[in-house]
Amino acid sequence: MQHGKHAFTALALALFVSLLVIGAVVAAPREGVTASLSVAQGGLQSSQKILATVTLSNPTGNTVRILRWFTPAAGLEEPIFRVTLDGKPVPYVGARSKRPAATSSDYLSLGPGESVTWVVDLGDSYDLSGTGQYEIAYSVAAHGLFDRKGAAAPSRDVLASGTARVKAAGSVANLKVVTPPAPPPPGTNSYTACTTTQQAQLAAARSAASTYASGAASYLNAATQTARYTTWFGVYDATRYSTVRTHFGSISQAMATTSTGAGISFDCSSKQNVYAYVYSNKPYQIYLGKVYWTAPATGTDSRAGTLIHEISHFTVVAGTADVVYGQTGAKNLAVTDPASAVRNADSHEYFAENTPTLP
Repeated sequence: MQHGKHAFTALALALFVSLLVIGAVVAAPREGVTASLSVAQGGLQSSQKILATVTLSNPTGNTVRILRWFTPAAGLEEPIFRVTLDGKPVPYVGARSKRPAATSSDYLSLGPGESVTWVVDLGDSYDLSGTGQYEIAYSVAAHGLFDRKGAAAPSRDVLASGTARVKAAGSVANLKVVTPPAPPPPGTNSYTACTTTQQAQLAAARSAASTYASGAASYLNAATQTARYTTWFGVYDATRYSTVRTHFGSISQAMATTSTGAGISFDCSSKQNVYAYVYSNKPYQIYLGKVYWTAPATGTDSRAGTLIHEISHFTVVAGTADVVYGQTGAKNLAVTDPASAVRNADSHEYFAENTPTLP
């Protein structure tokens, strides 16, 4: 999925580049799919590229179905690569989307003995501006990664490749930064490619989201531990509870429509089949997709709730991820993996929407 031009282009890495690829593969449990990765370093041109070639193979005698957005089938839709520079994680700066829960059409089929290969420009979604040794691997650990019909709940599966190493030594030219539009004043909104009706819907959604967020923050500040909390974030744990409370304090402040709130820029030009997406390091720009305009104003998976979801992704707010989508997945996550639930954006949205109402 292409989400628009990213805000940087890595320029030439000078003097010396060497490449070492480790060709090991790691099989996913039960499904038998393997992943391999190699990295090709582009020439020393005016724009430096690190290209990763990913191959998924099915050596079994059965067709296997893998969730498409955890592959590079349509570009990078999730942080599916583990990238480090001199041992330190390199930030993923690609899109964070809210999608409908996965359906059968969201899975990619790999027939018996079939392999599929993609080439990915890592610079589109990872900040590769530094010098030193990069270690790169395709690495996915996700609930519902494989389509297991009849399973009571999506299990958490792991699929990973071996590690490729790219050593880049020498000076690095400055990043070419695309300056984003100036944000609107605190507590207000600006609009790009939005009709008058869409602007009105977004203004109403922000107002409702502000109410949702302040209500959620009040609940948490009262140290309440009822079904509303445990349904979405799991059994009580003081550290996890404190994390969620801090998140909603920040979400509530950002969503406020007073001078203490964030200036939010809405962009209605996207035709992607998602509710919305953001780039977590670019607050507070929110891109609305096609699904957003079919959502109800309030309630489950609403226009208001979607804004809670997206605001939570910003690093300066809560830095949430998309571990699972949908109420069913979020409820299962709270039971099976509460540590992941407290960083899942949909879990925050459903807690705030509180539909149906839980005490």
